Amino acid sequence: MEGTGLSGALVRLQARFVDWLIGRDLRRNFRAVYVRGVLPEPARPLVLFANHHYWWDGYLGYWLIRAWGRRMVVWMEAYRRFPPFGAIGALPFPPDDPQARARAVKRTVQILRTEPAALLLFPEGVLHGDTERLLPFQRSLHWLACRVPQATLLPLAIHIEPSYHQYPRAFLSVGAPFQSAATDETAWLAEAAGAVETLLRQTRTDARAALTDEERAAQGFQVLLRGTRSIHERF
Repeated sequence: MEGTGLSGALVRLQARFVDWLIGRDLRRNFRAVYVRGVLPEPARPLVLFANHHYWWDGYLGYWLIRAWGRRMVVWMEAYRRFPPFGAIGALPFPPDDPQARARAVKRTVQILRTEPAALLLFPEGVLHGDTERLLPFQRSLHWLACRVPQATLLPLAIHIEPSYHQYPRAFLSVGAPFQSAATDETAWLAEAAGAVETLLRQTRTDARAALTDEERAAQGFQVLLRGTRSIHERF
């Protein structure tokens, strides 16, 4: 969101507040957040498509895009409850307003065609707790790929691993750019879902196998954010 004068100053203030809020909540609720995988080309727009198993997914995706220095775009169903999220790239996407959704999609295409922004997309369409599987991808990912062919499509796996410590760890894995020769939309979307599913399975396996930061580093994980140590470690 852009602006000048008083309105621009308000947007920047809201953006700093939301950035602080997200960072505070991640630090308070996670021991650490780790990331590994592909670093995107800086000049190309991105569509980062991920599984949607956790309430934290949007926060974690934002923090990754923030680390890349990109402008984020995300479709937010609960936008009306907290409009300041618009200052960091959230667009209203209410489930009961098709026209508002259409405007958000149109605005997203405009942004991705004109600047190297990053859209955080959850193609399953809903948040669900069955972490062992993905729901079928909705057509939005394929639709966007057809209309913004210059965008790089990156699968993202998000896994939260509990441990013997007080707080869990979050693991983000960015896969290789997704491409498919499938001409059928259903087959294309199935391949895209398969890319995330394979990445998620490997991320989960590696997160559970690595018990120290040294072992995580050997697997390619880097610390994206340090969080809170357990009470017994602090006293």
